[in-house]
Amino acid sequence: LDASGSMYGKWQGKLKMSSAKSILGNMVDSLEQIPNVEMALRVYGHQHKQDCQDTKLEVSFKPGNSGPIKDVLQQITPKGRTPIAYSLEQAATDFPRDPNVRNIIILITDGVEECGGDPCALSRKLQENHVVLKPFVIGLGIDKNLTNRFDCMGKFYNASSEKSFKTIMRVVVSQVLDNTTVQVNLLDESDQPNETDVGMTFSDAETGI
Repeated sequence: LDASGSMYGKWQGKLKMSSAKSILGNMVDSLEQIPNVEMALRVYGHQHKQDCQDTKLEVSFKPGNSGPIKDVLQQITPKGRTPIAYSLEQAATDFPRDPNVRNIIILITDGVEECGGDPCALSRKLQENHVVLKPFVIGLGIDKNLTNRFDCMGKFYNASSEKSFKTIMRVVVSQVLDNTTVQVNLLDESDQPNETDVGMTFSDAETGI
């Protein structure tokens, strides 16, 4: 979770941080009820004003920890910078070592990398080394001219309002819980599900099969 100074900005009449806290609180409550799902919370930009290594695992992975996550969320005050790449690198060490699980990162941010890191290269490295699946990135009112900086990092969604943020969170959670490894939304140019009988071929990027 981004807790850099810009999260104090107004968004749809509310602070971005307030919207994030509310929606995340509801999400962790619902996820806690699902078997075989464990959550953790890592936050960046909330401890110091000008620290490019300001990231901390606030709540570790374990069952039944929605309460501690919500408690920490309420205490967070946005302060600092946006070290996305460094935070992703540290987040890779948060997961328990278990080859039989899927490790998934959901990054929520309202800004781009500010500390000279390369989030896209780091994300590719984590995926290639099978540390995590392709991350989900949720932008809070990101400038449309900057969205290409996130597409290469993971599956990017840009929320334009708190309502769309809620919708995006539901979509992301449904994909996180899906047992399939690929999902195709067959939509026409108006984003409507009217297309059919379209030939497709899938290949594994690593094996070529």
